[in-house]
Amino acid sequence: MSFPSDTFTTGQVLTAAQMNGIGDDINNLWRLTFRAVTGTSDTLVLADSYNKLITYSNTGTTTITIPSSSSVAFTTGSIINILKTGATGTVSIVQGSGVTISSAGATATNPVITSVAGAASIIKTGGDSFTVVGRIA
Repeated sequence: MSFPSDTFTTGQVLTAAQMNGIGDDINNLWRLTFRAVTGTSDTLVLADSYNKLITYSNTGTTTITIPSSSSVAFTTGSIINILKTGATGTVSIVQGSGVTISSAGATATNPVITSVAGAASIIKTGGDSFTVVGRIA
């Protein structure tokens, strides 16, 4: 967000442009942007953790790799939202080097989305640890 100042002082008067900018920033907090993936592999990037929905559509398996903190510095509490949009294929979430995934999936460290409109959230819980929640197998 780009608020006009990190701190405000008593009696400070904001311009109309500054007030409009604050309103725009607040409104944008609730809007998702989309990133569509149609290939067979994807590695998450820092921009994926801020108001983004990543959609996956491929006739085969698409593998999503969660990179280590030394590669991509997601902050603890970051959430990456993913959605399988293709009628066929699966979405498989895998651990990058040094990463630990936990989930309620059949294979807790390698959750998979198999159904159309199946969605999941990948949450960084600390260090190189991530938890995957959602419609996973």
